[in-house]
Amino acid sequence: MKKLIYFATIISILFACKPTDYKIEGTVNEPALNGKYVFIKERINRVWTTIDSAKIENLKFAFEGVCDSARVVFITVEKSDGESIREPFVFENGDIKIHIDKSGVTAEGTDQNMILQKYLIIKNSFYAKAEEVYKSFNDSTATQADKAAIDAKMADFEKIIKANDIQYATENANTVVGNYIFGSSFYGMTVEEKEKIVALMTPETKAIPRMAEIIAAIEVEKRTAKGQKFIDIELPDMQGQQLALSALVGKTDYVLVDFWASWCGPCMQSLPELKALYAKHKGSRLEILGISLDEDTAAWKNTVKEHEINWKHISDLQGWKSAGAALYAVRSIPATVLIDKNGTILGRNLKLSEMEQILSFGKK
Repeated sequence: MKKLIYFATIISILFACKPTDYKIEGTVNEPALNGKYVFIKERINRVWTTIDSAKIENLKFAFEGVCDSARVVFITVEKSDGESIREPFVFENGDIKIHIDKSGVTAEGTDQNMILQKYLIIKNSFYAKAEEVYKSFNDSTATQADKAAIDAKMADFEKIIKANDIQYATENANTVVGNYIFGSSFYGMTVEEKEKIVALMTPETKAIPRMAEIIAAIEVEKRTAKGQKFIDIELPDMQGQQLALSALVGKTDYVLVDFWASWCGPCMQSLPELKALYAKHKGSRLEILGISLDEDTAAWKNTVKEHEINWKHISDLQGWKSAGAALYAVRSIPATVLIDKNGTILGRNLKLSEMEQILSFGKK
């Protein structure tokens, strides 16, 4: 009898010490995806890494294993038309249900995935509405009044999406989901909004590399915020000669520092309006210094030439490791810094209408 009790005790210990695992069961509601592969991918330092893959058979797929640490990763699958479906989910131990259809991906089953799903439903719905509104902006029949109304609607959507980001990042400040949301959206928040969320974090959360990086960037951003004196940047220009921001500040009423890259879609979309602003105010009133986050010399120089971007340009061709971007805590582009004749920063990432107000009337 003692031997039986001893044996039962050993078995229970073995099962108790067995690592918990994850089981992902996937269903697909798009027949064209049958036979395709589904990938679990993770993005680290802007580089995509494949964690696992599974074939879709009979419109189903599955993954099993042990997750060493809970984190947000992505389910991806390439469609027949070459487009890809990619959506985040919380990769953690437990039973997870994933469903893929034409509208995207849903992941449920664990508490963290349920929270993330609620957040994404709200965010994606407003992104879809914003996209529909933006399409009409390029309508050749749209008048200036129409475009002004579209801009106002887009601004409203941005406020709603930002409020959703802040709410979920605040309510889940010490969770995987909260950290993912904050890490994905902090660049659109003010310093004060970021600091309120950081204040809710435990020491353990603050020590997470991504959170520690953001907290350090907030301190840099505070040193280059509105009202602060500019920090000098000196990098090679397009002829390979060193050019410093300080060589421009004070020579015109205003200097706009524009962080951009040839591969940045939003940068290129906003270029026509920025060129119009420059054409109107260049000379003693305005100078622009473009700081490219390109890594390819030819791409940088060819884009400047082809699009006739006729202001001054510098770059160390280090991409996201750009020394200039680091000095101003730039984590997304396009990003701008407007500096007055005395070297005071008047604003960061101002809208073109706000810059026009300053340049035309000297006040915001």
